[in-house]
Amino acid sequence: LNGDFRVMMSPDEKISMLSDLSVTDMAYEHSKIGNVGSEFVYLERDSSSHYVEARMSLDDKEVGLLKGSYVASGGGTLDATLNLSHTPMEIVNGFIPEKLFGFEGYADGEVSVKGKTDALLVDGEVELDSAYLYSTPYGMHLRLDNSPVRIVGSNLLLENFTLYAHNNNPLNISGNVDFSDFNKIDMALLMRAQNYLLIDSKKTPQSVAYGKAYVNFLGSLKGDLDNLDMRGKLDVLSSTDMNYVLKESPLNTDDQLKGLVTFTNFRDTTTVAAPSRPPINGLSMQMMVSVESGARLFCALNADQSNYVNVEGEGDLRMSYNETDALQITGRYTMTDGEMKYSLPVIPLKTFHIKNGSYVEFSGDVMNPRLNIEATEEVKASVASEGGGNRTVLFNCGIKVTQTLNNMGLAFTLDAPEDMTIKNELAAMSEETRGRLAVTMLSTGMYLADGNTGNFSMNSALNSFLQSEINNITNSVMRTTDISVGMDQNADAAGNTYTDYSFKFAKRFWNNRVNLVIGGKISDGQNTTATANGDDNMFIDNVSVEYRLDQSAQRYVRLFYNKEVQDLLEDRISEYGAGFVWRKKMDRLSDLFRFGKNNTPALPPLRKDSTRQKDEKNEKK
Repeated sequence: LNGDFRVMMSPDEKISMLSDLSVTDMAYEHSKIGNVGSEFVYLERDSSSHYVEARMSLDDKEVGLLKGSYVASGGGTLDATLNLSHTPMEIVNGFIPEKLFGFEGYADGEVSVKGKTDALLVDGEVELDSAYLYSTPYGMHLRLDNSPVRIVGSNLLLENFTLYAHNNNPLNISGNVDFSDFNKIDMALLMRAQNYLLIDSKKTPQSVAYGKAYVNFLGSLKGDLDNLDMRGKLDVLSSTDMNYVLKESPLNTDDQLKGLVTFTNFRDTTTVAAPSRPPINGLSMQMMVSVESGARLFCALNADQSNYVNVEGEGDLRMSYNETDALQITGRYTMTDGEMKYSLPVIPLKTFHIKNGSYVEFSGDVMNPRLNIEATEEVKASVASEGGGNRTVLFNCGIKVTQTLNNMGLAFTLDAPEDMTIKNELAAMSEETRGRLAVTMLSTGMYLADGNTGNFSMNSALNSFLQSEINNITNSVMRTTDISVGMDQNADAAGNTYTDYSFKFAKRFWNNRVNLVIGGKISDGQNTTATANGDDNMFIDNVSVEYRLDQSAQRYVRLFYNKEVQDLLEDRISEYGAGFVWRKKMDRLSDLFRFGKNNTPALPPLRKDSTRQKDEKNEKK
């Protein structure tokens, strides 16, 4: 800190002040500002008249000038002018709490304040240069319009002011903010955007949301600051592929001992306070949110993203907010595809594939929706055969979540879709018995039903546990490479054991319109089944390419090849071919035969910008 400060008094007892202060390498809340300098002049003209002039410089360049006079007589009159000369907008970033957002770029212009102190009139014009609004945690970097923003009669005029997204599509804001009465600041704004790339960023240590989020938005904001009314509609488009890290989750299992010890203060605090009834005002919001089919949402349930939910689905939700009911959501989000990776206290980390048709239904409380989610994982286990040998059976072992989030109903499911003997055996069991077998299989990887416990040994249990841990460690290391690997121990019809090493590469391209999946498997030298059947034990055994034909995620074309497919008549066969998938929403049966495009309502036309009209007239002249 450098500078000086002087106070002088003239013979007629009039005070004048001069100061010249500078701060080198100034920063606030870890936000670097730079070398800040200021010059301040105050002159007392008479007992009721005062003059002030203040200059501000940044890195030895003048960026702001404030000068004006104040007359105290007659209730007080102010006449001041603020000039901005390529003022960096980063100056305000340090004063934004928690650094949720910030500004880049420069501002130029002049703003004047005149009139009585109880009825000030503000006029001026501010023009932005290379200005951006960004948010590092939420992956936003929006470019602000360079067109001038006018202030006329204490009214901030936003005439089609535009915020450009990452794909240069505009978010238009039209309207005005009337602050002629600071006790009642009134605003009327209309906002609209189409195919707006709101989020487009890669993962960083500070990221809360990242990926790509495309939206359509149409909304209005009206009323004074104490009683704002917001209405609108938000469409999350099918090209969205967004990731969200849930910082505080009721499903987080990282701290299993939380709440084990609780300290309570038994001091008497029976004081009766008068009830406080604040006025019912504030923000009132009604927002319709529509998620299109094909939009993919990844929600991490903990910081290291070992527990997550990755879903693709659709739904229509109604979101409302007011001072009495707080945030409320009604509607249903239905999942068409996805996976859930979650660890339970006894069961190690597992990857469950979500069943098509699972849904989350909101009926008000946003933190307590009703769940109906069924997810399964494929587990191979050894089962005793009638001849005394062992065979490997593929099981679908999973969980079913019902009821509300605060009072979840959790059930375990078990099925053997490719083995009719075991399938009938499981169907004859009670739901409780199947659940117990499912928990045992998820914990140990073995099928321990009555009559099949002879294969249980500490060696086999340890081997199954080691395979599970190797798969988890390998997949955690290769999480960012879109490749997953696995290791399974199987047995052939003769009882010979062998190990299968499998891999899967899955990647989406072109805003999720192309989905490529390549899978393969290789066995060690003890597997003689493939040689006996005449197979060549190819390294790649399944390939599929899926292409989405439209943005609404209703039509798909798929090419596929599967080396081994279970068939009821011909046992195991290989198949390849092409397929066409068409999904369509219908309110009635006749909608099935309507092939025309949906008539979406057109957005209202933009009002003409008066400042741009002046520029066009000047260019013609």
